[in-house]
Amino acid sequence: MRQTDFDLDEPLTFEVVAETIGARTTLVARLARQGLLETTGGAQGETLLPRRAVVRLRRMQRLRRDLGVNFAGAAVILDLVGRLEQFERELAAMRRRPEE
Repeated sequence: MRQTDFDLDEPLTFEVVAETIGARTTLVARLARQGLLETTGGAQGETLLPRRAVVRLRRMQRLRRDLGVNFAGAAVILDLVGRLEQFERELAAMRRRPEE
């Protein structure tokens, strides 16, 4: 697990996320509505995004730019890469266990 100077679960507004990645707020809202971004509820009932959405959106933007995939395709790629990384961690942990 990597150490960070900030909490990846910290809730951010759509506006803050959009400004951080250099995108329009409407794009961020659309991706959240489509289920391509994880959302969380705020104290006043508003929909917010965890800070980790910034990381995901930047990766999605790179996939669009470098490979020409759309946002839905980029989300699928990121989800599959995440699952693969989890399987690799589990396999490494199993290999470290002493044989029973």
